[in-house]
Amino acid sequence: MNRIAKASGADAESAKKQQQKLIRSLKHQIDMLSQFIVRTTNFYEGINTTLDPELKVLRGHLGGKANFALAENSISKLTGLMMQHSDLIKTETQKAMTMLEASVKKLQSKENISADVKQDILQLLPTLQSKSDSIFASLPYFEKAMSLYSRALENGSVEVDEENKAALSSSSASLSDSTTAALHEQITFELRELINQIGNKRKGDKALKEVSKKLLKGINHQELLECCLVIIKAILKDVIDERKHAENFIGELHKSLIAANKSVDESKTQAEEQFKAKMESNQRLREHLGDIELAVEKASDLSWLKDEANQYLQKMAKSVDDREQVDQQEQKMLMALLTEMQSQLTQLENEAASYKSRLMEQKYRNQHDPLTQVPNRIAYNERIEKEYKRWKRNKEPLSLAVIDADHFKQINDNYGHAAGDKTLQVIAQHIEKGLRVSDFMARWGGEEFVVILPQSRADDLIQPLEKIRSKIEKLPFRFKNKNVTITVSIGATSFSEGDTIESAFERADSALYEAKHMGRNRCVIF
Repeated sequence: MNRIAKASGADAESAKKQQQKLIRSLKHQIDMLSQFIVRTTNFYEGINTTLDPELKVLRGHLGGKANFALAENSISKLTGLMMQHSDLIKTETQKAMTMLEASVKKLQSKENISADVKQDILQLLPTLQSKSDSIFASLPYFEKAMSLYSRALENGSVEVDEENKAALSSSSASLSDSTTAALHEQITFELRELINQIGNKRKGDKALKEVSKKLLKGINHQELLECCLVIIKAILKDVIDERKHAENFIGELHKSLIAANKSVDESKTQAEEQFKAKMESNQRLREHLGDIELAVEKASDLSWLKDEANQYLQKMAKSVDDREQVDQQEQKMLMALLTEMQSQLTQLENEAASYKSRLMEQKYRNQHDPLTQVPNRIAYNERIEKEYKRWKRNKEPLSLAVIDADHFKQINDNYGHAAGDKTLQVIAQHIEKGLRVSDFMARWGGEEFVVILPQSRADDLIQPLEKIRSKIEKLPFRFKNKNVTITVSIGATSFSEGDTIESAFERADSALYEAKHMGRNRCVIF
């Protein structure tokens, strides 16, 4: 009985721990999204003095213990203000480049500047006339122009007039707007990845479908935080639903345990009563035997002794019958108790199996990319932690590789997102086929995959990674009746003394960047 009760208690404790782990995972996702929105507001700060106070209020609502109702009010207030800055980056960048070019030409017109400054101006002007739309590509030109003015001022050959000051000031202001554009693109990407994580379970959610469509088509700054709020609400609903399921399961488990405990108590009481009845029956038998013994000692007539013995034997037979009846009742009670407890435990096992199945399904969804069905970044983080600890403990080789599809944006732009999704699925399948059983791959995000290669040194990487790259290059993709060649670039590295997970990944990512810089469709190992 005790073992059954203990087993039931162990199942309850295990289920409780699983439920708590799931809630912690979902809470972690909500916290990450809230932090992401806070970082977004930090990037917007400084664009508009009217915008800044409300951004600060929004950060307060989402920082610490988030209040999503108040956050929604802040987002509504910010919507109108953010509309003023949705399309300024490209225009302001071009305007800044034009003003910068005019400032450099004005410097060139000064007669008393040194020959080396004039020579550098002649080299800089043609590049300024290209009018780059990218603020990041423009940064070196601003640095060069500022350097030219600095050198001219040091020589006392030029004074910076108010027009040039205004030009340089305006150019600097445009840098902030362009940074916002880069952040906007990054947020859009992260939101798409998050929808992929939660959308598979919520296929009928119209709000999420609408957000997904907006993200594919492109959204402005006004819609960005609104989309974040929709996703937060979806995650909260999932948390609430899972909590209800867990509460129902724990409630049923509690009822079953109470019923089992009640049955055990009743069985204990009845067993004590049965034991008492047996002891009384045994006592009566002993008394009857004593009476027979006494009668034999006193008997002087055999006929009288026979009659007395028959009476005592009848009494003993009745005591034996009573005891047999008690034993039968005890056996029936025990069988009924065991049958009832078996039924309760079977029901409990079925409920536990159902809940365990839900937990396993939830874990799979949480740790797998719904598009490619390969592990996602959450699963990668869990696995790399284990491999890193093993590497630190055993000093056995460990390597990382980052694989990125080349010109993937062109596939989406030219052939549609469905073609892009199909491309990622096929690439993921062929990467997985090229790996060992001990290797681990995950979709890092977008068109990028990461591979963990235990027991592999840097010298061991080139052959398997080149094989993967070559096979993908030869895949016969066909979109809109056109044959399309898809290639990947690969950056890889091996863990070395003093490495952290982050430093090794950054080195592999740098190797990937080098592969892209060298012309793509190649593997570089650092």
